[in-house]
Amino acid sequence: MYNWAAARAMGGTFLLRIEDTDQARSTDVSLQSILAGLRWLGIDWDEGPDKGGAYGPYFQMQRLAMYRATADRLLASGHAYLCYCTSEEIEAGRKQMEAQKVGFTGYNRRCRTLTAEQRTAFEREGRKPNVRYRMPDARVLQVHDLILGDVEVNTRDFDDWVMLRPDGVPLYNFACVVDDIGMQITHVVRGNEHFQNGIKQRLLFEALGAECPLYAHIPLILNKDGKKLSKRDADTNMLDYRDKGFPAEGVFNYIALLGWSFSGDRDVFSRDEMVAAFKIEGIGKSPSKFDDEKLRWMCGEYVRGWTPASLVDRARPWLAAPATQAQFSPQAARLHTLAAAGLELPAVPAHTFQFQAAWLQNVLACYQERIAILSELPGKLPWLFQAAPTMDAAAQKNLAKEPAAKEWLRALADVLAAGIAPPSYRPWLLEQDKSDVRKGADAAVVLPTKKDTAEPVCAFDTPARIEAQCRALVDRLGIKFGSFVHPVRAALTGTDKGPGLFDVVFLLGKETCVDRLRAIGNAP
Repeated sequence: MYNWAAARAMGGTFLLRIEDTDQARSTDVSLQSILAGLRWLGIDWDEGPDKGGAYGPYFQMQRLAMYRATADRLLASGHAYLCYCTSEEIEAGRKQMEAQKVGFTGYNRRCRTLTAEQRTAFEREGRKPNVRYRMPDARVLQVHDLILGDVEVNTRDFDDWVMLRPDGVPLYNFACVVDDIGMQITHVVRGNEHFQNGIKQRLLFEALGAECPLYAHIPLILNKDGKKLSKRDADTNMLDYRDKGFPAEGVFNYIALLGWSFSGDRDVFSRDEMVAAFKIEGIGKSPSKFDDEKLRWMCGEYVRGWTPASLVDRARPWLAAPATQAQFSPQAARLHTLAAAGLELPAVPAHTFQFQAAWLQNVLACYQERIAILSELPGKLPWLFQAAPTMDAAAQKNLAKEPAAKEWLRALADVLAAGIAPPSYRPWLLEQDKSDVRKGADAAVVLPTKKDTAEPVCAFDTPARIEAQCRALVDRLGIKFGSFVHPVRAALTGTDKGPGLFDVVFLLGKETCVDRLRAIGNAP
């Protein structure tokens, strides 16, 4: 992300290179996951896979001839040498150095000074050599890092590292330098665990007579306990966040702040605002802690900023009925994941999205302040898509707490039956697929109901009028309003949480409310 932001801020080119030399892990599936994760996060590249460019190919396994040619050049100049040592010999040499307590215990450089005859003898044995870089024996280097500043290092603390395997496949430090030269890379931002690699790479640039890019080695991201972040602490595949319903803008915003600060008084900003303010030197030196709660808070800020129509559109993959889900791959499988977790899913039918858009917008708007990620929605909505709600323990308790609760429910049913609450839209009754009866009410009344807003013009009872009718009933019954609302909510929704009670009545409509109130009120 910081490489992308730096390129955009400086008017440069952001290049995506696939380092696929680990063939066991480099599959097309893993590649597509990387590309999809970047695209979802909004990180686009100017050159690379699917884009091409003047400095390709952008897959390292397609550049093997370049690595071989560069290795031959370094062998000829004496900056590299052939190493015929087996892994057992290397380990034995390391143990001998440890026993001698020589300080450094890397490769013992046995092959550094082989004669031509010795090399020939090894090759007759069938040994295939690695190519190693010849590190200077004890050279003090003063290096400058855009984050760490000026750092002094001594090459005596570095191994003669392997550049190229016998099969012609390069290792990281060698391939990166060859590619950076060939692709004219000017800036590299990466984790500070690569600082030591950067020293090796600087020397290799020097040996090849090329200018080294400016390096910025940034701190690691830690977990809440101050330890290195792992899969146990957070999802490490970006698509996992997508598939759980995290808004991409929120995840981008949060990750951007893990080491960089936008403004002293603002945490929420757009990609364009980040680009306008970004400087590599502004990245901090101290590690940041990944805080899942803050990530969710930030995502909630974005969710709350969406229009109702946008919320419906974004939430659709998590709400759609199975027949509709396939249209929204790859998120389609997320409902099955939620179902496996034991969540009761609403399975919103396609006709609801098509013919009752205003109603559905009001439904989701009632939860917009209550969620941070889209996968939290399905478990909150079943009461709207069932002929009768499933009663949870809290709802059962609220119904049982008041001895006269059933009498109150029957009385409210009579009040609503005599009133003009909007007619019910019943998603479970397919014959009402294209009902236009209540569309005017849903278009006129914007939920959730807020205080001090003008009463909308509506032919049906609004939440405010429904509240007035309920308060009048409570006065007539001579009971406390607080005691009244809990069993009513339980009967209508099957839970003790959710939107405002009168918004609930408005959403369910006249017939459904009357049916549910009487079903509970008349139950033995």
